[in-house]
Amino acid sequence: MIKNKLLISLVVIQGLLIIFGIIAIIFGVFYKMSSNNNSTLINKNIDLNDVYLINENQYQQKFIFEDKIIFQIVDINSNKVLKEIIIEKN
Repeated sequence: MIKNKLLISLVVIQGLLIIFGIIAIIFGVFYKMSSNNNSTLINKNIDLNDVYLINENQYQQKFIFEDKIIFQIVDINSNKVLKEIIIEKN
């Protein structure tokens, strides 16, 4: 009788741990998605006068968004923004 209660309690605890693990994974995925959405802007309409080649792997682009001037250094192969500088207009 004691062994059965012990086994049942262990199964319940294991089930709770699995549920907490799944919830933690879901929250982690949503946190990662929300942090990626708020990261950086990439100018889809690139004016060639505002693009400068830094080296064979990176280029810099400049664009104006609302009251901000944004300079981005972008990797050519992955199109990932490596560095971003934002200057606000007065």
